[in-house]
Order: sequence, then structure tokens, then C-alpha cells
Amino acid sequence: MVPEKLRARYRTAEQIRSDGAVGNLFDGVSITVHGLDTRLLAWPGTGYQTEAVHVITVPPGTTGEEYTYDLAEEAILCRAGSAQVWLRDQWVTLLPGDIAYFPQGVQRNVRVPEDADGDAILVNQICPPQFDLYAPEYYNVDLGVINHDAVRKAATNAIPSPPATLPELELRTDQPEVRAQQLGAAEVSRAGALFNVLEGAAFSGIGLPMRLVLWPGAGTRLVGFNYAYCGLGVQDTIHTHPISDEFLVMWSGEGQIYLGDNGWIDVSESDVAMAPCGVAHGHRSTHDRGPSMMGGFASPPQLDLLIPTPYYEDGQFTEPDPSALTGAEEHASDHPG
Repeated sequence: MVPEKLRARYRTAEQIRSDGAVGNLFDGVSITVHGLDTRLLAWPGTGYQTEAVHVITVPPGTTGEEYTYDLAEEAILCRAGSAQVWLRDQWVTLLPGDIAYFPQGVQRNVRVPEDADGDAILVNQICPPQFDLYAPEYYNVDLGVINHDAVRKAATNAIPSPPATLPELELRTDQPEVRAQQLGAAEVSRAGALFNVLEGAAFSGIGLPMRLVLWPGAGTRLVGFNYAYCGLGVQDTIHTHPISDEFLVMWSGEGQIYLGDNGWIDVSESDVAMAPCGVAHGHRSTHDRGPSMMGGFASPPQLDLLIPTPYYEDGQFTEPDPSALTGAEEHASDHPG
């Protein structure tokens, strides 16, 4: 059980910025963004400066508003259900585990067909945050400031709405014409691509098996996402990032997260370690809780982690061979259900 005093809904932006918080994918301030119901989780109202992470719920028969960000990049991960996104001049289907990446300056949209089985639940990262999305309720355009009093009141009184069940995030290789592995980093940077959480560059620099999914070697510039398998008794290295804000999600299973001066905290599926720049964090499984899958959105790219790898040298990134990107499914049989 997460102590109430550590829950993001009860902490100020200043407290989160200095010592972190425990959030949840289904607990946050609700607004409408581009015509879609959106929960604000990591954003300037909760102390984040380099990224924003929202959760979007899209009922069947809903189409959002077409939009473009000339400054920000965006990644949209499908957590549950099925949705379609306008990507690379076509409608592309997202299923649980898929991530759509949009460079700055490209048009995008989201829809769920009327015959869908249920709501789509999407987690999106925007880098840098689009402040105008929070106006007028929480952002004063004329003054250029967040109304933290309004944010705190709304967060404290927000009504959580977790779904009954959540599916596993799975490896998918359909729609190869828009998959990042088929396009290459340069083309991904130009027009975006479809990624998957279980397909990325192998990395073990913090003590456990990970995949770098969204990172400069794959063609993204600002957004970042990694995915990790945390087996029985496995713990990563407790660490901080010099400039990156991180949003670390327990995608399935149960375990513990380490957060700032708060030590180890028991967490369950959909709980989140909110660790802005400089806040110490880590995660581990425990023998009585079984394995878990965790993964984080971080921005800007975590160069502190990449410098010691074979993927980086003298200011340049090396794009991994596509044949080396499909190893994450080796743990699929061990995933908690």
C-alpha cells in the first residue's frame, strides 16, 4: 500500500520536483485535449519541466481533432483496447504494446472505430510540454504561469477511474510498412513510425534486462521510452539523471520502487514512480510478488546512460542492426498475468 502522503494527488509540484511522488495511470486532473478525455499525470502542474505524460480514454465511435505541434514531439502508447492514429499519411492501428511516434511538425489524429469492443486507453508523452493545452483553467497565457492552487484543488478531488482488467503489452510486427525497424532512423526522424515496447536495443547498464525503444539511435530526438523485465529478486541500480525527468510505470505485476528519501515503496500494476531530474529512483521485484514489467518515459534522452554503451561515441549514435532488436520477447513466458 502506497502511503497517502506520497501519492501525487496530495503533493505539491515543488514537493514532487524535489523528492518525487507515486502516481497512477488512472488518477489525475481531467481536461479535454484535441477533443479527447485526458488525464494529466506528469506535466508542469506536477513539477515536470522537460516532458508531459497524459492518459487518454477514447470510446468507440470517437474521432479527435487533427493537430500539429511545430515544437514538440509526441509518443502514444496503447495500454488497452484498440485505436487508430493518423501516422505517415495513413490510419495505423495501435494494439496494447504499440507506440506511435510523431516528430515535430507532422499532422496527427486519434480515433476508435464504432465497432470496437471498448474504450482505448492511450498513454502519451509530449516533449517539451505544450503549455497551451492547460489554458485557461491551469495556465495563464498572459502571465506565462501555472495556477498551482487550481491544480492542487483539482488533483486532490479527482476521481480515479481504473479499468476492470488490463491486457499484457505484447510484441506485434503487423503493418511492417510503418514499423520503425523497417524504415531506419533517418526516415523515423522525418515522418514518424510505429514502435513496440518489446522491440528495441538491448541494454543492461543499470543492472537488469532492458530495451531502449524510443531513443536517438532509433530516430527520436526528444521523446524517450525504455522497457524492462524485472525477474524474481532482480533490482536495478538506484540512480538519478542529470537533466532528464522520468515517469516510470509498473505495466504489469507488483514490486517495489525506490524514490528519493522515501526508500522502497510497494507498488502494483499501473502505479508510477514520478522522478523528475535529480530524484533518486530504482525498482525491484520481490520473491513473494513475482516478476514484473516496468518501463519509463524520460526526456530529454538519457545521455548519462547511453555514453557507456556501444551505441554512442564522440557525440554520435549508432543505429543497431534490425536483427538485434527482437530479443525482448525471450521473457514473454515469464510475464506476470
